[in-house]
Amino acid sequence: MLSKKFRLKREEIEGLKRERKNKILQGKFFGLIYQEGEGKKFALILSNKLCHKATERNRIKRLFYRAIERKPFNKEGKFLFLAKRGSLESNLAEFEKELTFLSSKLP
Repeated sequence: MLSKKFRLKREEIEGLKRERKNKILQGKFFGLIYQEGEGKKFALILSNKLCHKATERNRIKRLFYRAIERKPFNKEGKFLFLAKRGSLESNLAEFEKELTFLSSKLP
């Protein structure tokens, strides 16, 4: 789990979703909304529509945050990840590869 100083607050998440100028970068497992800024903050949105069981959603969150800790981003800013259906069957190595791919697409 990421420490609290690296997680986005609810107000920051809502602000990122509301702003129209933020583009969504698409990957295989995640969509990424990025906004430049000071420091690095991350959040993951997993819908109940993706998986109904909380244990599955928690497993994906743990894998995602572990991948973030192991593959740090070079850019600073706010990162909001939107999970897709493909993330349900993935593992840690695939998440790390996806994060590397998305970080290379950042402006």
